[in-house]
Amino acid sequence: MKRATKVLASLTLAGAMTAGLSTGALASTRVPTAAKITLTGKATGVKLSLMFGSSGPAETAAVKAAAAAWSKATHNQVNVIPASNFTQQLDEAFAGGTPPDVFYLGSQQVETFAKQGELLPYASLVAPPKAFYPALVKAYTVNHTWYCVPKDFSNLALEINTTMWKAAGLGAYPTTWSQLAADAKALTKNGVAGLDVGNTLDRLGAFFAENGGSYMNAQRTKFTFNSPQNVQALDFVQSLAKQGILQFPPQQSAGWAGEAFGLGKAAMATEGNWIIGAMKSSYPSIKWVAVPMPAGPSGKRGTLTFTNCWGIPSASKNSRAAVSFVKYLSSYQQQLRFANAFGVLPSRIAAATAYAKQNPSVAAFVAGTPYAMAPVPTVGFSTVQSQFDTQVVNLATGGANPRTMLDQLQTNAEALLRP
Repeated sequence: MKRATKVLASLTLAGAMTAGLSTGALASTRVPTAAKITLTGKATGVKLSLMFGSSGPAETAAVKAAAAAWSKATHNQVNVIPASNFTQQLDEAFAGGTPPDVFYLGSQQVETFAKQGELLPYASLVAPPKAFYPALVKAYTVNHTWYCVPKDFSNLALEINTTMWKAAGLGAYPTTWSQLAADAKALTKNGVAGLDVGNTLDRLGAFFAENGGSYMNAQRTKFTFNSPQNVQALDFVQSLAKQGILQFPPQQSAGWAGEAFGLGKAAMATEGNWIIGAMKSSYPSIKWVAVPMPAGPSGKRGTLTFTNCWGIPSASKNSRAAVSFVKYLSSYQQQLRFANAFGVLPSRIAAATAYAKQNPSVAAFVAGTPYAMAPVPTVGFSTVQSQFDTQVVNLATGGANPRTMLDQLQTNAEALLRP
């Protein structure tokens, strides 16, 4: 059977988003308990700081514009800090006792911040939880307390340079691993890699999901990194990397796969819908399309999902103004502005529905919602993951062994669950 060349032509975007996030890998949860907090500082005449990790100029410009608009309307000021090394700079700010008044916070980090008492549980002051996708509310709920308002979410998809694709004489887009490998081989020539994948678990994990693998069991009581499915998936990645038809960003002197793709160093890439804004602002001449991630040998679809919230530190002396700022940032209108500026999917159900209707190009990213796998939320996992990530590039030379890497990751992760 020939593969369909028109991806998801009949997909009802709004319905897919609603159904996927309510019944898919990110299951819904009961309404969290509203925390009782006392806000500090004045509502006007204060200067706030906002720190975030940016996907590129489009996101930076959009955040600065939002901060400027709120500042003008409320007679406040916002120092916008697009961090070059966000995790390190945020950690240093908290350690130094000067955390930003508002900051991005990923779902995999919220448990750490909440348990350390560093996060203000302000979310219920901004909007009722029913305004957002239940799974996103759950992602920022710890011990039944909803801490921070979800900013947006993104799913991974496969991006394809259509000019290179046509030049190689290829037809239908890949829907299986075998097709992906064959297409990547055909596209690899003249210094261009067929496929670029980020050298991190946050990209390679998609292959685990596509092969029926996972990070943890359903109860999140046990890690499953060295399962046969995950080992087979990483073996597949290494087989492509050894051939040179899959390369990692450092091999192409690129900061991330989207940059390699935009610069024409890779014909295909695996990134999330944040790449939409980056391509629009930095590489507007590139003709490309996004398609759902291909299925593994069992025919199972899989991808990864990521989400951020607007964090406010419990130690903020200006939490009253900070909550007001977040209320503006997470409003229906502003979420649509962010979505149109750099391609994130709004966390508000109403805004996401409107965005999907207006932008059919997000279809491939939305398609993964029902089966998307979220990052590990366990406290301390970022350090464990970083040890794994440092070895990924060595898969290309054979200097790293998939089984050994995953056994080590399993051992290090299990230590986090011990009392």
